[in-house]
Amino acid sequence: SSPAGRLRLANKEFQMLELLMANPGQLIPSERFLERIWGYDSEVEVSVVWVYISYLRKKLAALQADVEIRASRNLGYALEVRA
Repeated sequence: SSPAGRLRLANKEFQMLELLMANPGQLIPSERFLERIWGYDSEVEVSVVWVYISYLRKKLAALQADVEIRASRNLGYALEVRA
């Protein structure tokens, strides 16, 4: 098991978290994640973004992080300080 405060992320999880952290509090559309991380020509469905977001949420929760990924229906995701 990893020490407290350490997070093991798959490459795409890392890239998604990096994009969220670079734009704190700003909504990032699912399509932007797809373009930036999977590429314009990717055949990947937008649902893959939801799956990776859920992985990240679980990992942040397990760490008891003071940030959370907030979803805005049909708009995107933002990294926000937990209230």
